[in-house]
Amino acid sequence: MNKGLIPAIEKAFRCEVHGVKPKRNVNLLKTDRGHWIIKGYKQLEKAVWVTELADALRQKGFVHTVHYVSDAEGAKIFPYEDRYYTIMKLIDGKEADNASLYDVKKTAETLARFHVAAQGFPVSHSYAYEGKPNLLDKWESRLEYFERLTWMIEQNGPQNKLEQIIAHSADEVLRDGQQLLQSAYKLPLTPEMFLAMERGTLAHRDVASHNFLLTQRGNCYLIDLDTVGHDIQLVDLVQLMSRMLLMQDYRMESFVEAMEAYSNINYLSDTQIWTVHQLLRYPDNFLREVTGLYSRRPGYHMRGVLQLVMLEGKLAQNRQKFLNDGERIFQRSPWGEYHFVG
Repeated sequence: MNKGLIPAIEKAFRCEVHGVKPKRNVNLLKTDRGHWIIKGYKQLEKAVWVTELADALRQKGFVHTVHYVSDAEGAKIFPYEDRYYTIMKLIDGKEADNASLYDVKKTAETLARFHVAAQGFPVSHSYAYEGKPNLLDKWESRLEYFERLTWMIEQNGPQNKLEQIIAHSADEVLRDGQQLLQSAYKLPLTPEMFLAMERGTLAHRDVASHNFLLTQRGNCYLIDLDTVGHDIQLVDLVQLMSRMLLMQDYRMESFVEAMEAYSNINYLSDTQIWTVHQLLRYPDNFLREVTGLYSRRPGYHMRGVLQLVMLEGKLAQNRQKFLNDGERIFQRSPWGEYHFVG
């Protein structure tokens, strides 16, 4: 952090900064006005978007999200040199744990409340539907990258334990990914996309457990609005279910309870629930971690990625059973019996 930034903040926000501590891509400030989080942006537009979005969500009733602090002039964006900084109040909570079904249900409920509020945002003219959701585009790119990576490993030979696992799993991962992408046109994603455009819905698009904070009072906050954009909201549910199922040993009961927790707040049709289950056939946990590591994305490290892919391998039979037991989803309240024909 630039040494001159702290004195500038103290002047602009009329506070005293007693300490600074780095945390992921932000910094924690200890001030005489409380604990704050400071985050810098290269583009002014991004800083404007997140601050205005947080205000709009609060006005729509979703208060369990980041709260930006204004400076002495009432501004929520603080320009300094080549960056635009925002300051948020620290949320005193622990990151959600996908191994805890209680935490999973709380995050599902919070995501549902976010989705209810994240509607009615006009779609700009530059946002055009090109035939498929952004999720499938991202998955295609991820699969293509993985295919190139496996070719490289095949040419050079595995250089470490992770690459041995990649080489061993490559055929199955590529097959599952390609099958889902090839059959995706059978899923009712087109009406979901048009409905999202009509309603002006936003999706968070990064519903990792560390973006949900649970407080001692039982509240759950959804943070990090940087990735929020116009999209179908089912992509968030697919992300959430994919990540939590791995830590829940792919138990169907965990999926059903999490989806019920969401649907009790933001109703899901049988078709939407079935669509989420079908999209979980894409091996996203494996592909996301491996491609994230090799493309050197922030937050991906060899040890963590290796642990995750080994866990996926250990739970391969559980995952397959979960995918094969689709009809069990609808064998309990409130959804009743349901059979998809297509």
